Order: sequence, then C-alpha cells, then structure tokens
Amino acid sequence: MSNVINLMPTEATADEVLEDCKGEFNHVLVLGWTEEDSLTAKATESMDLKEIIYLLEVFKHAIITAGHEVE
Repeated sequence: MSNVINLMPTEATADEVLEDCKGEFNHVLVLGWTEEDSLTAKATESMDLKEIIYLLEVFKHAIITAGHEVE
C-alpha cells in the first residue's frame, strides 16, 4: 500500500473531484459540506463503521506527518 496523498487543485469542484475518482477505488468514503452547510458522508456498502474510522485516522495521520497545512 502506498502512502501517496493526491489532493486535487483547490479550484476543482466537487463534481470534478468525484469524476476524477471514477473507476479507481474499490471502497470509498466521501465527506463533504452540502449547499445548506451540513456535513455529510457516504460510503460504499462494503465499509463498516470500524473500517470508516480506521480510514479516517490513517488519512489524518498521513496528512499530519506529510506536513500538509490544515486550515
């Protein structure tokens, strides 16, 4: 497993990001803010709560240790 974090350009729209991801992943978790400013998430059926939390923690650790700024 690679530790590569590929963050798209900040000017990419949500639709552009999702379109770019098509066909690349077997299991996904999508997090985002709706137009009503509500935080929402959707995941593939194959991911249970334990796997979702693990994925979030691994990604959080990768961003922190890679030195990316979090605003």
